Amino acid sequence: MPQGKTAARNNWIELLRFLFALLIPLYHGRFLPPETSWFRAPNGAVAVEFFFILTGFLMAGSVKKRLNSQVDLGKDTGAFLKKKYLSVFPYHFFSYVCSFLVAVVVGGLTVVGAVKLFVGSLPNLFMLDLVGLPFTKVAGYIWFLSAMFIAIALLYPFLRRWYSVFTHVCAPVLGILLLGWLAKTYGHLTTVSTWTGLTYKGVLQAIAEIALGCAAFELCEKLKTMEFTKFGKVFLLFMELFGYGATFIYAFSHKSEMFYFYLAFFLVLSIAISFSGKTVTGQLGQNRVATFLGKLSLPIYLNQFYVLTVVEQYTEGVNGNLRMLMFVLGCLVMATICLVLVDFLRKKINISKLLVQKTA
Repeated sequence: MPQGKTAARNNWIELLRFLFALLIPLYHGRFLPPETSWFRAPNGAVAVEFFFILTGFLMAGSVKKRLNSQVDLGKDTGAFLKKKYLSVFPYHFFSYVCSFLVAVVVGGLTVVGAVKLFVGSLPNLFMLDLVGLPFTKVAGYIWFLSAMFIAIALLYPFLRRWYSVFTHVCAPVLGILLLGWLAKTYGHLTTVSTWTGLTYKGVLQAIAEIALGCAAFELCEKLKTMEFTKFGKVFLLFMELFGYGATFIYAFSHKSEMFYFYLAFFLVLSIAISFSGKTVTGQLGQNRVATFLGKLSLPIYLNQFYVLTVVEQYTEGVNGNLRMLMFVLGCLVMATICLVLVDFLRKKINISKLLVQKTA
């Protein structure tokens, strides 16, 4: 496929990443009283499904490129997980430092209190929120990353070793069964820190939807091999936009949380179609703005907690709509600072060379 179309298709996904990321602060903003804002998203947490499925999709794509290469499975899994972890950690560290400083100032902590807070939050610092260890939350909403890394560590070896049987059989069955069990047992996908007896709900959700993302990649590969009529392309476009559109409409509704489960399957289909290049969304043209907005999605997610704390603490009595606007704009500003600063420092500083002179 021509490079232009590939870049355009990626830009469509980058734009979607930004839009789905915005749903999360619109969801968490419901904690800001008075609850009269017209642009809250009561079911905005559904955006997490998009990111889990997309993670599985991209992981399967990465593995398929290297299927013919001989590797040590354990080392390869570790290398993939390490690369993923290190790509996220600098942005998380920025948000952790900001959250820590806000917690110290708002809480009026002494030096001793700040030290206790830091020590107690070490699992939170290293994104281990959902492994079961007790910790003090400093940087909030890190459960997503914690669950994602656990799911990747568990699924990647099977994906790498038995790619075909995993993507065609195990992944869709595992995803459907786990989501079915969560639906039957809890009826919703929120309250991710609920302990199931073995692990947290959020971990099971991550495993299920990342597995479905792996299956979505093979569905996309199948679509790429097919030639569609004009009607077929229109139908594909309808299905693609329906999945995204239904998710956004639902995010701003007050409907039952049970619909999270069904929308996950619509998103699997939509993402597969988006990457197939069979619809006009793959012909949007190159756009640096869309690429930048896509990169902004992770910092938006990471920098919500302390921005919400500041707005909640220092804007008491302000109109609900204005508080929400301040919260969302604050997230965008701090996310931009986080992205620009971290990317600048990563270009200037090579941490591994600072610590290790030479490896065997």
